[in-house]
Amino acid sequence: MLVTVSPPDDTDLRELFDDLVAALTSHFHAVRNRRDEADPQVQAAYTRLRSAAERYDDMLFELTGEVTPWEFPEGPPADVEYEDRGAAPDAVTVMVRRDYGIADPAGLLLAGREAYADLYPGDPPEAAVADVSHPGRALYQLLHAYGVDGLDNRAQNAGLAPHGGTVWVQGLAPGDAETLVDDPFGVADEDLLIYRLDEVIGPDDDPTPR
Repeated sequence: MLVTVSPPDDTDLRELFDDLVAALTSHFHAVRNRRDEADPQVQAAYTRLRSAAERYDDMLFELTGEVTPWEFPEGPPADVEYEDRGAAPDAVTVMVRRDYGIADPAGLLLAGREAYADLYPGDPPEAAVADVSHPGRALYQLLHAYGVDGLDNRAQNAGLAPHGGTVWVQGLAPGDAETLVDDPFGVADEDLLIYRLDEVIGPDDDPTPR
């Protein structure tokens, strides 16, 4: 049976097909020229290819009942979602969000007390126990001792279950730097976004960075 598609729908499908071909070409060149396993250009090209393939697959099935051989696993991958290569701001801000579940409260307390000991090696063990008596204080000492990246690197050994995170790099508008203390995340503005990396970890995913 001949499948008929209206001219407007045919034009839309053709545009999605062209986008898919362009995304395939971009991904091919990015992979051929990648600098390392975590090359952001490859990740960005992958995200673009996945999105283009999914849109084409959806419309193809809707208009013709045909399918492509590709599968699209549920859940967003840990990939670059946006990159503005032409951005040239005078100042930038890097905003980081990381989410964790407290899987082992006792382990978190122990890690916090170890961080206290690293910070104050001359204090007796009793001082660490007295200071780190609840999860909030444990997190404080971990951040105090090792910083945000150090906490993330120690998360699993500290009783924390990573749920993912996001990093935004964006330009700063005039006057934004003055908001650092009063409203630090109020400057978030997608129109000023230069680079964004999302890492979403599902319950069955391996949280080890790739």
